[in-house]
Amino acid sequence: MKNSVSGRTAWLISAGGAALAAALLRRWQLASAFEPDSGLAIPGAQASVILTCVVVMAGAWFILLALRQTPDPARRWDMVFLGTGDPVFPGLEAAAALLALLAVPVLFVVGVGQFQLYQAALDAGVQPPSNNGMLTLATAAGSLLAALGLLQMGRDGLRPGRRGKGGFSAALPGVAGCVWLMESFRAHAANPVRWDYAPQLIAIVAGMAFYMDFAGMSAGSPRPRRLLWLAGMSAILSAASLVSTLAELSLLAGGPDGALCTAELGDALLLLSQTLAAAGVLWRLPPSLDRPARPNSPRPAGEQSIQEETTDE
Repeated sequence: MKNSVSGRTAWLISAGGAALAAALLRRWQLASAFEPDSGLAIPGAQASVILTCVVVMAGAWFILLALRQTPDPARRWDMVFLGTGDPVFPGLEAAAALLALLAVPVLFVVGVGQFQLYQAALDAGVQPPSNNGMLTLATAAGSLLAALGLLQMGRDGLRPGRRGKGGFSAALPGVAGCVWLMESFRAHAANPVRWDYAPQLIAIVAGMAFYMDFAGMSAGSPRPRRLLWLAGMSAILSAASLVSTLAELSLLAGGPDGALCTAELGDALLLLSQTLAAAGVLWRLPPSLDRPARPNSPRPAGEQSIQEETTDE
């Protein structure tokens, strides 16, 4: 582990700094880039332009960081995230699983309430609301699958051994993100202000791609440099989206109802879960890319010891 800290420092500092900048700029945008009366976006608002530039520049910088590192062709990429004695990666994945699990009862209560309201309108013979709660309930079920997948990823990170179920586990949050994306789009489809909901949709799409590339590491299709890029961008976009989600949540909490279980709270928990999962990859993967290529061993790859494949140099 002595040489592993320097390998991940650039990624952690860059992603953390860009995520903080994106969050602060998003907060500035919410305060200054929309008309007070109509709520419509102000064309060419300074906060919107700078936020876009920061995201684009961060993406370009992550490409340069990834190009500096050459993946070892002899590396067993399906073993990278298995137990190596480092508790940080499994700890981050377990925390991400906990946040996704906390979102399940919140979204379930919201979905049941929406369904009951829809049924009451049908029974009363009045025009029912456009949302019957089914997508919200499906998002709650997806959050449970995501929690189980993240928990398995953290468990694989604790135990040394042969290739685990990392590919299947990482695919579960990605599949759950598909349902979350549909629900998020449905909830904001009537909003004419694209800047209001576009960051959240983009953050969900980035998270889906991140989880699918993570699954590819254990499914015979490793793209470690792209996985790092997606992890960094997921952290940045999730931070920007989290600011607006928390702003909506604070408005609802301060309203006359003051409800605690809202769709916005579920979104915030899932965004935090996605951010922690990405942080775990940014912690664990760069040291593996920093390793120089080893000469070909006369032994078949399948006979190499697990200790050689899972211990940082």
